[in-house]
Amino acid sequence: MRTAREAIQEVVKTGLAPMLKRHGFKKNAFSFGRRRGSVGHYFDVQLSQWNRGSEGGFYLNAGVMFDDICALRGGEPPAIPKYPDCQFMVRLERLNSSLPGLFKVDEGTDLNALAEQISEAVERTFVVPLNEVSSAHAFEATGWLNATPWSFPAVYRYVTGNLAEARRLVQLEADAFADRGCTFQSVAAGLHLKFPS
Repeated sequence: MRTAREAIQEVVKTGLAPMLKRHGFKKNAFSFGRRRGSVGHYFDVQLSQWNRGSEGGFYLNAGVMFDDICALRGGEPPAIPKYPDCQFMVRLERLNSSLPGLFKVDEGTDLNALAEQISEAVERTFVVPLNEVSSAHAFEATGWLNATPWSFPAVYRYVTGNLAEARRLVQLEADAFADRGCTFQSVAAGLHLKFPS
């Protein structure tokens, strides 16, 4: 009897890994990364903490790291991003609502069919849209900017030079979380954004 982890490893090995390798991603366990210009692309398979025996599941996470945002925060971007390096990070279903949040496996799962389904979905939803994204300005073409409601859109607008929109988004976030003590200044400082007076 194979465990859920072994089944998921097989799905990654036969589906995701070869497809992502064709697109220039490097593999590290359940994570994949590549660089295009001043942008790093990251993808990982996250095992559910509730996996037991042959039954379990996994999530698909998609991320993007921008050298401009690393510089804004005073950091040096790594050659290949890892999870904590990404300023844009979402579950794949945020980019494609037809995908489930959790992919399930058990003893009856057709692993080849699942591997093919996931590989095609990841390529179509994540990889192909990012193939031409090699700078922060090019990211807008993906249509993903608002997949995360707070922080990232403001920082993105700031590093791409749209200070008026960045300011508006920081104010919206401050207003939304005012009951928690957030102010325009505290949100801007937390995001490492400095606006002219």
